Amino acid sequence: MTRLQSYFWKQAFWPLVITLLGLATLALLTQSLSTLDLIVENRQSAFTFFYITLLALPQLIGIIIPLAVFIAVIYAVNRLNVDSEMAVAKSVGSSPWQISSPFVRLACWAMIAHLLINLLVQPLSFRSMRQELLKVRTDIASQMVRPGEFATPTKDLTVYTREMLPNGRMADVLIRDSRGEVVSTYTAKQGYITRSNDNARLTLEDGIIQQIEGDGSFSPITFNSYQIDLSEIMAFDMNLRLKSSDRFLHELFFPSTVDQASKKFHRGLIAEGHARLATPLYNLALTLLALAFLVRGQFQRMGYGRRIAICAVLGFGLRLVGFAMTTASEATPALNALQYGIPIAVCLICLWYLLNRNRAGNLKRMISRRAAKIPVPTT
Repeated sequence: MTRLQSYFWKQAFWPLVITLLGLATLALLTQSLSTLDLIVENRQSAFTFFYITLLALPQLIGIIIPLAVFIAVIYAVNRLNVDSEMAVAKSVGSSPWQISSPFVRLACWAMIAHLLINLLVQPLSFRSMRQELLKVRTDIASQMVRPGEFATPTKDLTVYTREMLPNGRMADVLIRDSRGEVVSTYTAKQGYITRSNDNARLTLEDGIIQQIEGDGSFSPITFNSYQIDLSEIMAFDMNLRLKSSDRFLHELFFPSTVDQASKKFHRGLIAEGHARLATPLYNLALTLLALAFLVRGQFQRMGYGRRIAICAVLGFGLRLVGFAMTTASEATPALNALQYGIPIAVCLICLWYLLNRNRAGNLKRMISRRAAKIPVPTT
C-alpha cells in the first residue's frame, strides 16, 4: 500500500511542477507588460526590468498555486482512471481515503509553502520591488536628460547630451542656464549627476562656460570640473510608501496610529491579513473537491469528461468566490470570517462524502457476506 501511495503521489507531483511553471510564466509575462512601460519611459537597463519583474513572482505564485494543485490532481486522477490503475487499486481493497491520501498530503505541502510565501517571501520581495520602482521614478538622469534631444527639466534650464554612456556618464553636454541674472551656456566633454537625500548636482568635466555680461561683453571660461545645482529638479516624493501587499502579518493586524487614522485603509489591512492566512486553505479545499468527483464512483469506459467539467467549473468558481470575499471584507469586516469559512466548509463536505461513502460501502459488503452465509430454504 505504501508503494502504491508513493506512486500516486509522484503521478500528481510532476504535473503540479509543470502546471505551476507554466502558469507562473504566463502570469510573469502579463505582469512584465505593466513594468515594461515604466522601464522604457525612464530608460532603465534590461537588468532592472528583469529584477523588478522577478520580485513580483512570489505574489503571482501565491495566487496561482491553489489552481495549479487543483489542475494537477484532476490530471493525475483522471490519468489513473483512464489507465485502469484506479480500478486495480480498488480491486485489491484500497479504500477511497487510502487512494486520496497521497494527493491530500501533496495539497498539505502546497498549503505550507503557500503560507510561507504569504507571510514571509511576498512582503520581503515586494518591499525590494517598491524600493527599485522608487529609484526608477526618481532617477534624475532619466528625468532631465534624453540623448540626442533638447530637454527642459525645469523652467529656464535646457539640457542636451549626445549620448548616455553605460557607466551613467553623459557625453558631449550642452546646457543653457538662465535661472539667474546672468545667462550661462556650458559645454563639456562629459558630465555625471550625483545626489543625496536633499540635493543633487551635475558635475561637468573639461568644458567652457560662456556668459554675456551686463555691458554686452563675452567672456568664455574654461574649467576642468564644474558643478551645477539641480536641487530644484528633485521635486520627487522620496518616501517609501508601503501598500497592504508589502507588509508583514503583524503590520497588517497591528498597524501604526497613522494607518489607523483612515478607517477604509485600516479595514483593507485587516482584510489582507486574513486573506494571507485563509487563501492557503484553498489548496486543500480544491484538492478534496477534485477527489470527491473523481475517486468515488464506478469505472467508466467512456471517460470522465462530464465529471471533470463540472468539477472544474465548481473549483474555479470557488476560487473566484474567495477573491470576491477578500474584496468584500475590505468594506464589511464581518465577512472576514467567511474567508476561512468557505474553504473549511468545502473541506468538511468533501471529507464527509469520501469517508461516509466509504463506511456505506463497507456496510454493504458486510451485509452481502452475511447474506451469503444464510442457508437458502429448499422446497
